[in-house]
Amino acid sequence: MLGVSHALSGAALGLAVAGFGSWLVEVPATAGSVLTFSAVCAGAALLPDLDHPSSTVTRRFSWASMVASRVVRPLSALLYRATRASRDTGRGTHRGLTHTALCAVLIGVLVNLASARWGTPVLVGTLFVCLALAIKGLDALVPGPPSLVIAAGLTYAVEVWVPGGTAGTAGWLGAAVTLGMLVHAVGDAVTESGAPLLWPLTIRRRRWYPVGTPRPLRFRAGGRVETMLVAPALTVGVLVLVVLVVPGVLPLVLRIGAHVGQLLPH
Repeated sequence: MLGVSHALSGAALGLAVAGFGSWLVEVPATAGSVLTFSAVCAGAALLPDLDHPSSTVTRRFSWASMVASRVVRPLSALLYRATRASRDTGRGTHRGLTHTALCAVLIGVLVNLASARWGTPVLVGTLFVCLALAIKGLDALVPGPPSLVIAAGLTYAVEVWVPGGTAGTAGWLGAAVTLGMLVHAVGDAVTESGAPLLWPLTIRRRRWYPVGTPRPLRFRAGGRVETMLVAPALTVGVLVLVVLVVPGVLPLVLRIGAHVGQLLPH
């Protein structure tokens, strides 16, 4: 899938989990916690492609992300060679370790532990990085520095001006990272190549089995199905969820609608 679809699917999942999840467990959510969770989920939905040298996430933070990619790719290849089964083929560099559920869970746990231990610096840093990735994924036309400036501005706005800020996500923000990485792998699983979500389980004598939907239901990444159906549907879904689950947005929309209605001629 394209970066825009990954980012939108992450945002939609993050909004749904943070918004509806808080209702289910009867824990009041703030606008800051919902927006932080969904933004991190959207950005994390691009993280698995660190194993590709020309992906958005690899090119996003200059030398830092390039170095990260050059660590991830050989590590994934090494693990692939060490654990592959008799029918596994390929090199394990792209759509390898970072596209597995186990990797997503481990990274999420690390973020949770770090945010519980060090609090605000980890929360704000995670939000900034993920916002920068999400912005670049949503608009490939934004050049490097401006999108980083936008991400910094939005991070400041969430922390300082949005009720609740990032504070309410300490100790569980890693769940957003895990969900974002998982929704990326699931998104790749509905394309032609599939993704090794269930590694290291052995399926049909393959430990890196590319999990996917039935062949007739798969589509080509960047093809007409994705650009004309999937991406627009995800966009609408994100907008609807923002109105429904972010505290304070629905009343604001209703007030604006009422005001506009008064201005229109009867």
